[in-house]
Amino acid sequence: MLDNILDLNGPWFYEPDTKRTVLLRGVNLSGGAKLPNGIPTHAKDGYWVDYDRNVNFIGRPMPLEDADEHLGRIKQWGFNFLRFVIIWEAIEHEGPGIYDTDYIEYIIQLLYKCKEYDLRVFIDPHQDCWSRQCGGSGAPGWTLSLVGLNPSTFQVTGAAIVQNVYENPDTFPAMIWSTNYGKLATSTMFTLFFGGKLFAPNCIVDDLNIQDYLQQHFINAVMQVVHRIHKEDSHLENVLVTGYDTINEPNEGYIELADITKFRDKVDDLKKGWTPTAYQGFLLGSGIATQVEEWDMTWSGPKKQKTVLVDPQGVQAWLSEEDRNQADKVFGWTRSSKWQPGCIWAAHGVWDRSQQTPEKLNYFAVHPKTGEPIEFNHLWMDHIQKFGEAIRSVHSEAILFVQPTVLSYPPEFPSTMKRLAYVPHWYDGLTLVQKTWKNYNVDVIGLKRGKYGNGPLKYARALRVGEKSIRKCFQEQLGTLQHEGRDRVGEYPCLLGEIGIPYDMNRVSPSSSSSYFSTNFIQTVLSYLCLGAFRTSDDEEMINNPASPQNRAMDACLNALEGNLLNYTLWTYVPDNSRKWGDRWCGEDLSLWQRGHDGTNARDIPAIHRPHPRRTAGVPKSIESILATEKQAATFKYSCIPTLDTKHPTEIYVPETYFPAALTSVTVSTGTWEVGEQTDNYWIIHWRPVWSEEACTITLTGVTFNQSAR
Repeated sequence: MLDNILDLNGPWFYEPDTKRTVLLRGVNLSGGAKLPNGIPTHAKDGYWVDYDRNVNFIGRPMPLEDADEHLGRIKQWGFNFLRFVIIWEAIEHEGPGIYDTDYIEYIIQLLYKCKEYDLRVFIDPHQDCWSRQCGGSGAPGWTLSLVGLNPSTFQVTGAAIVQNVYENPDTFPAMIWSTNYGKLATSTMFTLFFGGKLFAPNCIVDDLNIQDYLQQHFINAVMQVVHRIHKEDSHLENVLVTGYDTINEPNEGYIELADITKFRDKVDDLKKGWTPTAYQGFLLGSGIATQVEEWDMTWSGPKKQKTVLVDPQGVQAWLSEEDRNQADKVFGWTRSSKWQPGCIWAAHGVWDRSQQTPEKLNYFAVHPKTGEPIEFNHLWMDHIQKFGEAIRSVHSEAILFVQPTVLSYPPEFPSTMKRLAYVPHWYDGLTLVQKTWKNYNVDVIGLKRGKYGNGPLKYARALRVGEKSIRKCFQEQLGTLQHEGRDRVGEYPCLLGEIGIPYDMNRVSPSSSSSYFSTNFIQTVLSYLCLGAFRTSDDEEMINNPASPQNRAMDACLNALEGNLLNYTLWTYVPDNSRKWGDRWCGEDLSLWQRGHDGTNARDIPAIHRPHPRRTAGVPKSIESILATEKQAATFKYSCIPTLDTKHPTEIYVPETYFPAALTSVTVSTGTWEVGEQTDNYWIIHWRPVWSEEACTITLTGVTFNQSAR
C-alpha cells in the first residue's frame, strides 16, 4: 500500500517515514493523451473544424474500464512512477476560460486508479511544437486564432508540416514533426508566449499583452487540475501526486536569433525537408514565393541537399481582417487598435512586406530599449517561477520538476527556489531519426558543449564505433546532464523525464558487426547516406529476441541510466498503439506496449525485464545489469552503503521472466535476505545488510533466454 510521502534528501528522492532512498523507475502515461478521441494525426477528418473547439479528450489515454489492465501491467513490469501527461487543449479547448470539467473528473478517476496500483505520479502539462495544428500537441486551437494565424493554410505556406493534411500520411517522414520548432507557426507562438512584451508590444488583447494573456491562461488551465486534486483527500495530493513538471520541452522560438536571414548555430537542430530561415518563413507566411533550402540527415548531422522554390501563390498563413474579426466575435476578444491584421513581425518592423526586405536582422537577439543581449533562460525562469508559485499556493509541498530547453545547459537557479527536481530529456537521436540501431553513434552532448572544437572534424572526433563504445558514450552523456543539473540547479535529484527508442526500426543486412571496416559498416553508411535501409517485417519474435536492435538499443539506454543511478520515466506507454500507425502521433512508435496477435505484448523485449532497487536503506552506489542471452544467464548486482537510521529493509523488485524465484541464485556480501512479496510475475527481495562504512553488494543470477518464462 502506497502511504508514504515522497520527499527530497539532497540528490535523492526519499521517504521520510521509512527513512529510505527511493530510485524512481517509471514510464510516461501517455503519448496517447496528446490526442482527442477520433483524431489521430494520420486522419484528416475532424481536423481544424470550428477552431477545434469541440474536441473530446475524455478517455485519453485509456478508458477507465481498461485502466486495470494497463496499470496492472505497468506495475508488473516493475515501474513505480508515472509522468502523468495532461494537455492544455484537453482542459480549455472550447474557448478562453471555459474548462472541460468532465475531462478533469476523468483525470481524477484515473489518478485514483494509479493509487490502487501504488504508482506515484508527477503531472506533466505536455506540449510539442505548441499545438496539434502546428504539427505537435498541447495548446488549444483558439490560441492560434488569437495570434491571427490560420492553421488551414500552414501546409501550403510552409508555416508547419502537419501529418493530418500531408498528401500521403503513410509516407510522413520520420521525426520531421520536430522541424516545426523552426517554422513560422511554432516559432511565433513561443516567441509571443515567452517574449511578447519585448518583441510584440502592440499585441494587446483584453488589456493584456499577448505574453501575459497566453501565460495566464496556460497556468490557470493547469490550476483547474491542481484545485480539483486539492479537493480530494490529502493522500491523493501529498502521497500520490508528488508534484508538477514545468511546460514540456520549452522552446525559445525566435528569441536569441542573431540574424533572421540565417540559421541558428545549434548542433542538435533537426533540419529535414523544407528548411526556411526566419525571414524566409515570414515571406512564405505572407504568400510570397521564396527560394528555400531542402535538407536531410547524414551521419554527421543535417546536410543541405538542394534549393527549391516554394510558392504559396498568394495564400497567407495569417487570417484576413474579416476572418480575424470573426474569431474575435466568437471568443469575445477586444484588441488594441495598434494590433493590425497580417504578419505580426512585419507590423513590428522586423521586415518590410512591400519591399520584401529584412529590416532588423538582430531584432530577437537584443533588448528593444537597452540594446543589451537577450537571454531566453531569463524569460523562461520568470515563467516557471510564476508557475511554481501558483502550484504551491494550493499544493504547498509540491515538488517542481524543472526542464529547460532540450539538451541545453541549464541556467543557474536562485537559492530561493526550493523543492526542485531536475528533469532533462535525452534520446539517442541517430537511432530515433533513422529508425536503425547502428554500430556507430555520435556524442551529441559533447558536440553541444564544445568538447570537440569547431570545424568539420568535430563530427569525426565525436564519432563512436562499436557497441561497447556507444554504451559508454550514452552513459557519459547522461552523466554530463546529471552533473550540470547539480552544478546549476542545485543539490536536487535528477530524473530523466523522457528517454526511449523507436520500435519500428529498419533492419540492415547482413547482421551487424562491431568492426569499423566491416562490410556491414560500409553498407550501413551507404544505406544511411543514399540507399535507404533494408526493411523487413515487424515480426514479434524478432523484436523480442536478445539480439534484436530494439533490445540492444533499449538496453544501452537503461544501462546508461543505471550507470548514473538516475531516476527516469521512459517514453512511452500508449494503450492503443497500432501495428500500422504506432503511437498514432506524427509517425512515432515508441510505446513499450503493443497488443500482439494473441493479446500479449508484441514488443516484450528482454531489456525491460530487469531487477530494480525500489527502496534502499542507505545510499545507492552502483547498479549493474547483464541481460540474458541464449547462452548467458541474466545477472544483476546492486551495491549500497547501508544506514543505521531505519529498521526497514532494502527492497528490490525482481521479475520472474529472467529471474524465477525457484531458480535464481542470490548472494549477499553481508546481512540477510528474504522474499518479502511474491506474485506470478515478480517477487520482492527484502535485504538487511549489516551496517558498514563500505559498500555492501547483493548479486542475483537468473536463467538464460531459452530457460525464461516468456
